[in-house]
Amino acid sequence: MDILENRELNSMKKIKKDKKTNKGLIIFFLINGSFIFLIFSPYISNLYNAWLDDQFLEGIDKKINSVRKNDFKILIKYVNGTPLSNVEINYNLIKHDFYFGCNIFEFDILDNQEENDLYKNYFKNLFNFATLPFYWNRYEPKENDYPLDSWLENITIWCKENNITTKGHPLIWRNSNLIPDWVDPYDNDKISEVLKERIESVMTKYKGKIDVWDVVNEPTHLPSFGSLSVEQYVYKCYKWAHNADPNVLLTINDYGIIGHDFGYGPYYNLISRLLDKDVPIKCIGMQGREPRTDWIPAIEIWNTLEAYSIFDLPIHITEFTCPSSGFPITNSWKKGTWTEKNQAEYAERFYKVCFSHPSVEAIIWWDLYDGRSWVKNGGLIYENWEKKEVYNRLDNLINKEWHTEGSGTTDSKGYLKFNGFYGYYNISIPILGISRQIYAQKGGDTTFEIII
Repeated sequence: MDILENRELNSMKKIKKDKKTNKGLIIFFLINGSFIFLIFSPYISNLYNAWLDDQFLEGIDKKINSVRKNDFKILIKYVNGTPLSNVEINYNLIKHDFYFGCNIFEFDILDNQEENDLYKNYFKNLFNFATLPFYWNRYEPKENDYPLDSWLENITIWCKENNITTKGHPLIWRNSNLIPDWVDPYDNDKISEVLKERIESVMTKYKGKIDVWDVVNEPTHLPSFGSLSVEQYVYKCYKWAHNADPNVLLTINDYGIIGHDFGYGPYYNLISRLLDKDVPIKCIGMQGREPRTDWIPAIEIWNTLEAYSIFDLPIHITEFTCPSSGFPITNSWKKGTWTEKNQAEYAERFYKVCFSHPSVEAIIWWDLYDGRSWVKNGGLIYENWEKKEVYNRLDNLINKEWHTEGSGTTDSKGYLKFNGFYGYYNISIPILGISRQIYAQKGGDTTFEIII
């Protein structure tokens, strides 16, 4: 064998050896790569979904400004028509057009006056909307006996004094534990009469004192009344409520919607059928707390709101709670437990998404104070009455970031111009020592004329 043949033979042996080596390396990397992928694959989805949420939230402030703000143009002139030109004017948003609310169930029932005063101060600093309890078994434990009337009356007076809109919750709830003993929900002969009397008597008594009513609560999760199907009794209740007071906002309310129903669930279908029958539902309520340990992604919150916006009705987030309970966070890309920091972060995300959606007109927290919270550490205030991080975050949003206040000088024609959030404004003229109020509703006119 000559030298050339020997070289060719060695070269072929080397190629075969290299192929075996490469094949071994490929198999090695495939096996180990698959093993590594199996280990980290759950985190890939979480990281991707977290990224999607962050991308969505990056543009949230622009959405908020486009939905909740507008350019104001205010003409200020004397009664004779002369414009008030080149004069400094102060403007201050004193109440949002949007409802930032909370249930007010602990009003004046705490251990001492100091705690009651703290509760009220924390409440009115943050909220312009209050939900009052009208649970049937407590409101009327015996037929025609109303032990809570004076307390509820005091709440409505305090709310009006502090420019807080009032809501009654609920008129009808088919929860057997909250129906008074003297009412038989299976009495086919009398149940319609009893429900009608309940609605008419309460609404008549609080006419002009309660601005919004949850007429029916959680209809898709509870049984019917006697021979009346859910759809039948809901239909009747709204007709009775509308006849009792045509001027108040009538809402419906249910849970397990946000992040779970994108336009095809039982609640959506019930509302659709009722509206087809011209039932006077004027607002759609969605509780924001079930399942109560879920961290609902921002995109899923938005998609639920989008689905329900097809009804062209305002949406209220009626009962929102996220806790600092230490329980594990469930059903989300977000991992960990419900710490105080996570409670604050999630609340801020939730409020921003809802405030940016044009159909949403209210978010109602449930409850203010940890010492009386319906779930462990579900409040905004510690049991020692210090503010939690979540309170400070919401305070910063509502009273600072989403607040409009400033001053400007009228032009030669008497116009004051500024960009601000919709709501009630105090317009003051320091040089004259006078002030006036204006109200700009979302989507409404922001051109005003003040005559002095």
